Amino acid sequence: MPELSKTWLDDHTLRIMTYKSGSFTFSLNLDLEKLQAIIDRINDAQRRFNKMPGLPQIIDQMQDKVLASSIYSTNTIEGGEFSEAETEKILKTDPKLIQKTAEKRLTNLKQAIEWIKQFSHQELQPNQGQNISLHHVLTLHQLVSQSIDEQNNPPKQFRNNQPTQQTRVGDPEHGGSYRPPKCLEDIEYLMLAWVEWLNSPAIIQQSALVRASLAHYYFELIHPFWDGNGRTGRLIEMLILEQSGYRFSSSAIWKYYQENIHQYFALFNQCRKLADKKEPLAHHGFVDFMATGMLGTINLLHDQGDDLIRFLLYKNALNEARNQKILSERQFQVVTLYMSLIAKESVSFSPSELYKQAVVQALFTGKTERTYFRDIDKIVKMGFLKEHHGKLLF
Repeated sequence: MPELSKTWLDDHTLRIMTYKSGSFTFSLNLDLEKLQAIIDRINDAQRRFNKMPGLPQIIDQMQDKVLASSIYSTNTIEGGEFSEAETEKILKTDPKLIQKTAEKRLTNLKQAIEWIKQFSHQELQPNQGQNISLHHVLTLHQLVSQSIDEQNNPPKQFRNNQPTQQTRVGDPEHGGSYRPPKCLEDIEYLMLAWVEWLNSPAIIQQSALVRASLAHYYFELIHPFWDGNGRTGRLIEMLILEQSGYRFSSSAIWKYYQENIHQYFALFNQCRKLADKKEPLAHHGFVDFMATGMLGTINLLHDQGDDLIRFLLYKNALNEARNQKILSERQFQVVTLYMSLIAKESVSFSPSELYKQAVVQALFTGKTERTYFRDIDKIVKMGFLKEHHGKLLF
């Protein structure tokens, strides 16, 4: 049986010899010059996003929206059963009232994300990484696995497959299956080597985007736990990004992974097979995929932030119009009721459809229909609502 050993082939490449799983190599294997253009665009977009006005109303709404979307996405990747709206509702429930295992997985993810936030850097430092430790990994696995009735997945414990136990990752649809290391000695040694490689001078000074993506990729190849590897791997990626100031986008990218799930899974196998063939750019596809997702994710966050700022300014203007008696109290209430209806129903109404709503009927008790339409005309004239194809819009 071979002895455990490790050899640094160069500043970027660490080769491991395991007991039973053969050799395992940690390396960049990508075209850094080709990636630099998109990395620069990502960092420029993230810097601008980090300078978004830090008004509590905006930050709180952004956090809630990104949290629900991120947890829904990473849970769905692993076969979760809840919609995004259901996920958001569960996350707002007192954890003490959560009993079902499927719901606990969501609240566990929320706790894991909140734990990561303590390591967040407020300013973008794209090439100033911080150390990752086994403590980080084990804590994240404990958080995602806690209080769940899974006897075959003890929190913080690496796998140790018995001779009859098989662990397979992947499926034919996504490029085939892969047998990760099985025995505890190999997994422990590989995880220590994974930490050493990630924290080595040449790797820790790489772009956090590259380092986070490859940390995620290699973690999934090792697949150290019985269950929760996908969730933990994406949380590790998030931790590295948060350490370098990629606020919100660090977990919001999970939506991109979920929406492109077939490519996401297939790239793990594709890059692994290219590495087995000693292709020099074996990992480029996976890192480029992640970078493309980050750029789109940050641009979407910009749009969401801009929408929230516009809405906040709109509400301030609406309140000012009421205070200055430009709008009557009843006209003000029509607009606020309509905002509530749109938020609840996610559809727009025509003036006639809006008038039929019970809350609006109650507001116009004792008033004629003509009064209602006169109020609508005034609201539209003042610019607080507009009509488009017969529907009322903000």
